[in-house]
Amino acid sequence: MGAYRSIRTRRMRRKPREVELQLTSMLDVLVIILVFLLKSYSTSTNNFTTLPGLKLPLSASQDIPPDSLHLIITPEGMTFENNRIVEFEMNAASLDEAETGGYTLRRADLAEDGRQIKPLYNALMEAKDKAELLRAKSKARDAEGNPLPFDGILAIQADKRVNYDTIRKIMYTGATAGFKTFRLLALKRDG
Repeated sequence: MGAYRSIRTRRMRRKPREVELQLTSMLDVLVIILVFLLKSYSTSTNNFTTLPGLKLPLSASQDIPPDSLHLIITPEGMTFENNRIVEFEMNAASLDEAETGGYTLRRADLAEDGRQIKPLYNALMEAKDKAELLRAKSKARDAEGNPLPFDGILAIQADKRVNYDTIRKIMYTGATAGFKTFRLLALKRDG
């Protein structure tokens, strides 16, 4: 009977304690969830819109283009950052070429033996100067304390009927203005 009594007395000695909720560990879990959600959430400040009559090529790429300056090429002309900078020359031959577009640049808009588009070059240089001025005033610096370098990214939204020669002139003009990366935008293919 002694063994029975000792078990009973041990049970009686234990007083029921109140169970407390461990807030620190719950807060740790909530912080981890919050950090995970913030890291997996992505936003883009780019808002690429298409203009009426613009036929973009299709793409299966899932990549989101980075922040960049935006050039739109329509059958009528070029628009850089919502400002029309170049008007294409329309003639009877280009109107008949509905399938190829007829994107003919005016001779007055060309420089360097027809390789560079002057109004586009001027607009790109103005945008580059503005970006460099903003970066110089920014508090963001590289490891040596210098302002961050100019990214030189140009997003090109071109009608799929634009001929290669026009795209080549645009890219040459961008390269001479200090742009190193060109992103050709396309519509996302369904399915």
